[in-house]
Amino acid sequence: VKIAKDAAFAEQLAKVFKKGKFQLYLQFDGVQEAGQRALRGADLRDLRAQCLERCGEAEIPVTLAMTVTPANLDFLWETVAAGLGQRHVRGVSFQPEFRSGRGEGEKRRLNTADIILNVVEQSRGALRFEDFTPLPCGDPNCATIGYLLRTPAGVRSISDFVDFASVQGFLQDRVRYSLEDLAQCGCESEPLGQILKQFELDESHAFRLFIKPFMDAGTWDEDRIDRCCTHVIRPDGMLDSFCRYYSGFVQ
Repeated sequence: VKIAKDAAFAEQLAKVFKKGKFQLYLQFDGVQEAGQRALRGADLRDLRAQCLERCGEAEIPVTLAMTVTPANLDFLWETVAAGLGQRHVRGVSFQPEFRSGRGEGEKRRLNTADIILNVVEQSRGALRFEDFTPLPCGDPNCATIGYLLRTPAGVRSISDFVDFASVQGFLQDRVRYSLEDLAQCGCESEPLGQILKQFELDESHAFRLFIKPFMDAGTWDEDRIDRCCTHVIRPDGMLDSFCRYYSGFVQ
């Protein structure tokens, strides 16, 4: 909101931006009207468009963070297409809606499979199931990542070039993890980790699709908490699991 409405702030942000050290996550609930007001209390699409335009002028990289609900589930690929059309947008983070004190009544809960099935179907062949893989760190249900490639010939499926299944040795045993495994957070020494790192460094071509199902009381998974490798620093200085900390249940 501040970037869109405060030109001076946007200019200052552009000046302090250093390539490779900074990226904006922009709340972006799709290009459609459906679901916008239920999530935010208003239709903020024009405001987001202004923010994206200013970020583009300043060459500030942006990831679109989409809270996915049953109301906007049909518009996943349209969101991806909107991001692909803007060179400074590096990807989309799909976050199935979770309960953290807001919302009333029972709603259909969405998960990682819902996101993948729907976005692949909506893409009409531009995106494939093979373009996704669990992150090689922590629990395989914690986060899923995929890529599309921007090329001179147009957008290409990453599975045209890389077979994720052939480099998933780290994920072969999804039940037992050793301390040595978790010590490799980021897993750059693993074949899959090396590939993912290469994609992240290649900002001009790689377009990231990230799926992160956060947890609440109804979707609590202690195994994920125990294997978590995405942490936050609490006010007392201790590390805590990202999902546990933001669930609202931490004392």
